[in-house]
Amino acid sequence: MIEKPIIAIAMGDPVGIGPELIAKALADAGLHARCRPFIIGDPQVMRDTAASLGSELRFCPADALASAKFEPARIDVMNPPGFELGALPPPAVHPKLGEAAGRYLEHAYELAMRNRVDGVVMAPMNKESFRAAGYDYFDELQFLGELTGSPEPFILGAAGPVWAVAVTEHIPFKDIVGFITRDRVGRYIEQLDDVLTKLGYNAPRIAVAALNPHGGEGGLFGREEIDVIAPAVHDAARADIRVAGPVPADIVFKRALDGDFDGVVCMYHDQMNIARKLQARSDIATLWMGLPVIGATTAHGTAFDIAGQGIADPGSLRAALDYAIKLAEPQAL
Repeated sequence: MIEKPIIAIAMGDPVGIGPELIAKALADAGLHARCRPFIIGDPQVMRDTAASLGSELRFCPADALASAKFEPARIDVMNPPGFELGALPPPAVHPKLGEAAGRYLEHAYELAMRNRVDGVVMAPMNKESFRAAGYDYFDELQFLGELTGSPEPFILGAAGPVWAVAVTEHIPFKDIVGFITRDRVGRYIEQLDDVLTKLGYNAPRIAVAALNPHGGEGGLFGREEIDVIAPAVHDAARADIRVAGPVPADIVFKRALDGDFDGVVCMYHDQMNIARKLQARSDIATLWMGLPVIGATTAHGTAFDIAGQGIADPGSLRAALDYAIKLAEPQAL
């Protein structure tokens, strides 16, 4: 019998909506039937959150993963060794909160590198707080890539029936064109095809978005489609990947959502994320690929404005957990 995967849930920002989302998601008995979850974060924050929600879940400290009980009504919470959260500031950007979110995530991937967990899910963190805490990275994925020695981690975005990746992510807009190369576009086509195959798609259909308006109009609005994107699409097709493009970006997601494609390779962050975040929030999540184990997080932020009110929707975190469980490959403990 294959054991259920162990999923580490990093608590994210302690005063954002993350603790509330975790408490709501872990109240689902069906989740525990599919995986063995535990939290990396602060036990008292989770207890206080449960009390404010009227939840019957018990959040209990665990000194190490070996002492975790993995019981549905008794959730293990592991604080990173040597880190104490202490008194909390109000919900806002603060280096202390960024350090906490960073330490929780770091400890999760330290366990992953020791083959102790099969997947990591992170509740929302604030990138500004993360940088204020001294983490000199564009985002948490760049940090995790360096931490784990992973040369090219990438983000996979889920939006209902459509999956997407972006050749460039968190970089200034003026720098995008320099990163759109034949090799990079080709790698992202291959990576998306590989992930969709693992998710159960038989010969997934992939579209590659154009960079310029109207697909460049034959070079009138730019030559990236002619010189870079189309050749990368041709390379992938020769490798027996079902791929089409470049498809004008203003129609590519419409066609995908209509059923023409299973996945879309986008050229930059907003080209991917505006389209997918217009979909139902409960269906979308952000996945980190190319790391020692699958990582996933919500497709939204810390929502300081509603934190502590008990009204946060856990749909995106539930989706992140669902995808992480599906893609997790249990390791020998």
